[in-house]
Amino acid sequence: MNRFTIDHLISKRASKRESSHFTSGPQETPPVGFKPHPDPLLLSYGAPNNGFFPIESSKVNLVDYPFQHQDKLERDYFEENTHSVNITRYTTNPDLIDLSTGLQYAAVEGHKPLLQFTKDFIKRTHNPNYNQWESILTTGASDGLNKACDAILDVGDVILIEEFTFTPFLRFVNNAGATPIPIPIDFSPESNGINLNYLTEMLGNWSNKYPDLPKPKALYTIATGQNPTGLTQTFQFRKQVYKLAELHDFIIIEDDPYGYLTLPRYGTTTTTTTTTAAAAAAAAAPKEVTVDEYLKSHLTPSFLEIDTRGRVIRVETFSKLFAPGLRLGFIIAHESIIKVIKNYSETVNRGASGLSQLVVNNVIHDKFGGVDGWIGWILKMRQTYSQRKDLLLKTIFESKAYQQGLVDVIDPQAGMFVTFKIKFLDGRNQEEITTKMKQLLWKTISYGVRVVSGSNMSVDANFSSERSNFFRLCYAPANNDKEIIESGKRLTNAVLEFYNNGEKY
Repeated sequence: MNRFTIDHLISKRASKRESSHFTSGPQETPPVGFKPHPDPLLLSYGAPNNGFFPIESSKVNLVDYPFQHQDKLERDYFEENTHSVNITRYTTNPDLIDLSTGLQYAAVEGHKPLLQFTKDFIKRTHNPNYNQWESILTTGASDGLNKACDAILDVGDVILIEEFTFTPFLRFVNNAGATPIPIPIDFSPESNGINLNYLTEMLGNWSNKYPDLPKPKALYTIATGQNPTGLTQTFQFRKQVYKLAELHDFIIIEDDPYGYLTLPRYGTTTTTTTTTAAAAAAAAAPKEVTVDEYLKSHLTPSFLEIDTRGRVIRVETFSKLFAPGLRLGFIIAHESIIKVIKNYSETVNRGASGLSQLVVNNVIHDKFGGVDGWIGWILKMRQTYSQRKDLLLKTIFESKAYQQGLVDVIDPQAGMFVTFKIKFLDGRNQEEITTKMKQLLWKTISYGVRVVSGSNMSVDANFSSERSNFFRLCYAPANNDKEIIESGKRLTNAVLEFYNNGEKY
């Protein structure tokens, strides 16, 4: 396969950085006859020997399925269980990271075992359609998104963003000095999210629509289980978007923190309220599909699988599948982009925590059994999220507010968010929607349920005001099914009272 470059899409700022370290040896050609010593001793690196580390070993106890810890009988079980990972100072297993390595300074790219896992995982799930790709670990998805922006955006560049989005991303755009331009979201049934007709027309008539701005350098999209709407782009839709990227020569930043949590449609599985860990286990067990079936028929393909020229930067995270406090993620992209991201990492944070890396890596390899075992754990989470999503939707569907046509929802195909639409505000003018939604938010707070207003997640509040009559609901934080049901009841009762009170608080 011929090698190709995308260097013209890398930011000038990023391309000027070079990687170096003061402990590096001479850069000149060695003298004639020079032979390196076979057993060099270090008086160069300022790295303490692992003998100084106070931790000799660590034991991490694991659960078999989400929420297993909540049942008292299960807690008693854990006192004698063998579901644990023992992390020692040294190991001879090349797939594991021991404490002498994990607690030491590491390569900016990440420790080799976990870095290799990310590559093997991507090959199994979303194998890129070209060979010149690489991986690098990050301190979570936000760190990855910031580094993606730095890699490609210069001052004055333009980036396209779904009009409702993960708004912290705008900070990274601003930090790079770029200009965000919103793309409308289509809220119709079976929507792919992005309004493709609008996007196509906008790009084709850019110079007329935005005469003072250069053509877009990138598109940022949360293509699966979109935040905040929960919408998912089909594979065919992604192909159409990618064709636009080729035609107009821009990068696609694919942010995918939720994409592995694919969800069956409401009503296709049995919805019950679980009260014990045993019942939760029954609900969470991956009985519906095998790993191979999941990969073939349930996992939505990534833009990576379309990409033939390295114009996709895929940002992943362990936050939603393992634990957010570990601050651990990774980026898959063209090797040229990974190179400049590595150089930037050497400037800003020197890479991900070694302790986080060894915990995630060793749990995956030592107990889950590698890539397919990790996917098996994802399937258990997927089942639990599906149960939670359907419980929330069932509660809403049974409410008077829904039955009277005052509200509607978007049944998400992935992730952890539901769009809760305030139907009686459809078609209102910008000022009225803004005013009513603010008053309604106070009503929901008084009912003891917290939600996120759509306007809070807009790129441009004025641009999106007439489509902002919705709340984002997240079924991830609840402690149990009872809380999910109760939150749905409080929310719909708040809306009903607000409406019956003349749309006033």
